[in-house]
Amino acid sequence: MEGTREQLEMFENGEYSSYEALMDSYASQFAELIAPKGETTFGFWMQTLADAAFLDLELRGLTERYTIDPVDRSVQFEGDEACLRNRVAHLEKVKGVPTLYSDWVDAFDDTNAYAFHNLYPYKGKFYPRIVRTLINAFQLQGDALILDPFNGSGTTTHEASLMGIQSVGIDITPIGTMIATLKNELLFAPVSQLQLTRADLLEILHAIRAGKWEYPDPILHKLMLLLYFDTADAFERTSRYSRKGEEGLFIEKFRYIATCLEKTIEVRERHQLVFKPAQIFQGDALKLDEHSEFAGKFDACITSPPYYFSIDYVGKDRIAYEYLGIEMPTIESNYLGMKGDNSGVASMNGLPRKVVMYYEDLRKSIQLIYWALRSGGKLAIIVGDSTVNGKKIPTTLKTKEFCEEAGFIYDGIIFNPLLGARNRAIRGESVILYSKPS
Repeated sequence: MEGTREQLEMFENGEYSSYEALMDSYASQFAELIAPKGETTFGFWMQTLADAAFLDLELRGLTERYTIDPVDRSVQFEGDEACLRNRVAHLEKVKGVPTLYSDWVDAFDDTNAYAFHNLYPYKGKFYPRIVRTLINAFQLQGDALILDPFNGSGTTTHEASLMGIQSVGIDITPIGTMIATLKNELLFAPVSQLQLTRADLLEILHAIRAGKWEYPDPILHKLMLLLYFDTADAFERTSRYSRKGEEGLFIEKFRYIATCLEKTIEVRERHQLVFKPAQIFQGDALKLDEHSEFAGKFDACITSPPYYFSIDYVGKDRIAYEYLGIEMPTIESNYLGMKGDNSGVASMNGLPRKVVMYYEDLRKSIQLIYWALRSGGKLAIIVGDSTVNGKKIPTTLKTKEFCEEAGFIYDGIIFNPLLGARNRAIRGESVILYSKPS
């Protein structure tokens, strides 16, 4: 029996190991087994072949030379170490030191909901990490100017601000514009601005319910309305919050945003970041040329046109539009392909008329993006193919066709699967890259 006992002893102390010791030993050995090898290593958020392609893309823009080892999940590079550490979106460490992006992830415990990216649920958002990657790939610096004519809730403009780059965001929806504007304003707000008591918050909630909420501070005015809209929508859609009650959930959501502000300031100060404000407009991408000052002004455009025939963008915001007295059909009528009567539109290879109209508007918007970019400017347009009435809609190929018609030079494409998208209308998106000739 002694021989058997000796074989079971792990730590040579003559005693059987406790469960905790066994698990600690297992955890340390397992971590050593699976951890990336090297000083410059992948982030744990690298999950797909698309992530490897995005890493390759941004290393082209951030280093002089590089090699990627997919087995050890590490990178060898020549170039500016500090620049890579402060900008890269797909590496957790550079020369053994955590990257700025990994600090954002650790501070917020999320790879895409840092700063105010998670301010308000919004349909059809794309990942901020992709925006950061594209900014790096395009080698955009602090004096650059980025355009997003389909800005939605402001992912492009918010990420550009966090990276110290100016941007202009335009969107047709009042709620999208409101969210993007608030994200921009919160970046420059002091912590003291969101120091409200429970009694303060209950008083505000009661005023909003009564339709009497007015406040001279534009940040607090917009923030409280958005928190109320989100809270009311949550209670309409599910009973999971019943125990908390509407008041409890409203307060919880406010405290989450206040915490986001504290964390954002901490990261900013720790890395001595300089945020740049964005310009946010409510407007029509098809009327971009009404801003004559935009001609040839932008260094890059990073955008994702809405998939109005696949995603109900305004349904989530019905409570908001009713409260604000805005007619939802009016909003919907301004989407790509929704302007005017489509009864006279000829079908295209069996595609529904509304899709044909959408493509005509998409073609025009791409021509206007070309007009707004400077010579040598870059375009990243993110689109997905969906299914309408059982028929696959070839939006990716049509978008590529329209870009080349406009005069853009094709630089490449990356297909990015949407994880967990089995039941979605759109199961993946393509990031199509172009340049305007110099």
